[in-house]
Amino acid sequence: MHRITKTHLESFVNSHGFEQLDESKQFELFVNYSVLAGRLVNTYELDDVTSSETDDGIDGVAIIIDEELVISSEDAEACFSSGRKNHDVEVVFIQAKTSEGYDLGDFLKFKEAILRFTASDNYKSNDTVQNNAREIFDVILSNVPKIRGGKPNLTARFVTTGIYRKPEALENAKNDFANQLTDLGYFGNIDIEFFGREEITNLWVSTYETVSSELEMFSNAALPKIHGIDEAYLAVVKAKDLVDSLLINEDGNLRAHVFQENVRAFLGIENPVNESIARTLDEINQSTRFPVLNNGITIVSPDVRVQGSVLHLENFQIVNGCQTSNVLFECRENLNDSVMVNLKVVETSNEDVFADLVRATNSQSKVDETQFLSLRPIVKRVEEYFNSFEGQDGRLYFERRDRQYVGRDIPAVRTFNVNVAAKAVASMFFERPDLAYRYPKQMYEQLGDQIFSDDTKESVFYAACLSLYRLHLLVASADIPQNMRKYKWHILVLVRAIVAGKDVPKLNSRKVEAYTKKLISAFSKRGSSVLDPFNEAIGIIQSFENLTDDRLKRQAVLEEMLAKVS
Repeated sequence: MHRITKTHLESFVNSHGFEQLDESKQFELFVNYSVLAGRLVNTYELDDVTSSETDDGIDGVAIIIDEELVISSEDAEACFSSGRKNHDVEVVFIQAKTSEGYDLGDFLKFKEAILRFTASDNYKSNDTVQNNAREIFDVILSNVPKIRGGKPNLTARFVTTGIYRKPEALENAKNDFANQLTDLGYFGNIDIEFFGREEITNLWVSTYETVSSELEMFSNAALPKIHGIDEAYLAVVKAKDLVDSLLINEDGNLRAHVFQENVRAFLGIENPVNESIARTLDEINQSTRFPVLNNGITIVSPDVRVQGSVLHLENFQIVNGCQTSNVLFECRENLNDSVMVNLKVVETSNEDVFADLVRATNSQSKVDETQFLSLRPIVKRVEEYFNSFEGQDGRLYFERRDRQYVGRDIPAVRTFNVNVAAKAVASMFFERPDLAYRYPKQMYEQLGDQIFSDDTKESVFYAACLSLYRLHLLVASADIPQNMRKYKWHILVLVRAIVAGKDVPKLNSRKVEAYTKKLISAFSKRGSSVLDPFNEAIGIIQSFENLTDDRLKRQAVLEEMLAKVS
């Protein structure tokens, strides 16, 4: 393996706690993480997309609906039952090889595995991730009238550590594969590529490097001093420059993560408002009127600099104008120098001001309040509670905002965003690991208001995340078998019952403070005493025969597990 690639791989492994895995598995996780990160607006569990050792030629498979990873057929059904009829759907397949060469046989195996996945009437794999993805794929095919373009898109990446020089045999095999998929008729856009060390390194670096962009402004005006705002500008820029400089990532796709704080997903070109925007861009005379016909885009960044006519942005978020941005991206081939767009640019590093801007700029029309969970007061208090452990071994970092700690050399294993924290709390204190395991949408629908209630004690979040952190470290050090990661949400419930007792006090009570203190005290230190409750929990799980993925998705098995806690 090339030294540069190996160094980046080691950085990923150390940050995520995968030291005890063999190099080939580490590389699979590294590639899956790098390829998928830029396609998703939220973080995700690598276990949900990475195949096991029993895979049949596919190392990673992800089904993405509206820039979010879908991990169960039930959640896929929930997406399509929303009434929207223009969902963006992408199916991503990944194969990763640590070798520097590109073996034709390995690629053909990858190709045949994908064809089996997509075309077999009675698909069956030895791998749980692939079987689960196929169930979701079946739901997608039964809902194609609700998919933009009438078909999902397919992306396939075959990745090694070498340099791809387009040998004739592999190029012919790739073209034949694309033709077979086209003939199958299931997919719209089909994107198959061979990646080498340069491509995968660039994607990996983009996951942790601060996003920096420069944009030439046609005109700009600084706004007067505003409380809580460092700087603010109104600017007019060329639409095509906005697309090229701010919206497109290293893979040529839309930078999904810059919309993470914009609670409205793209509604598609077919949406009446977006269709009107696109129509304006198509007509030469109308397109020049774009800045007076469109409200423009609001951008927030912790670092804004204006030098002459050039706007410099770092780690920015588009908090309003998701629809406009996406339409400009979709219509980018039609943009010329005469098409301008208005920008409102705000510099602030104050997370409270950031949250206020997100809420204010997304409240002009009805938005599902569950999408604002991360902006609730409890979330700010949880962040402050996490920060109170500064300097301690159990120091964890709570992300109120996506990429909040990018560039600060903080290990990923110590960082917990709102979504992961919610899963940990739902599992540990609401005893619903089944929802965290496979039904996150249902988890928010059923428990979101209770988890993020204003009077929930902050220690509940910290205790749950600290327990999950210790579990990850014990797996990384090989004190706990790697295959136990699959049961982590159930393990959280069991160790809580073992350490603090089976009966959970109300999460807004003083009693829960004492209850969580037992957990925080037990898991804030290192040593054999930390391992004991986890070993007991694992012993309970291993006592179950035929603990299938289907059983884990049901609540009954947890009751059987808890009955074994003495």
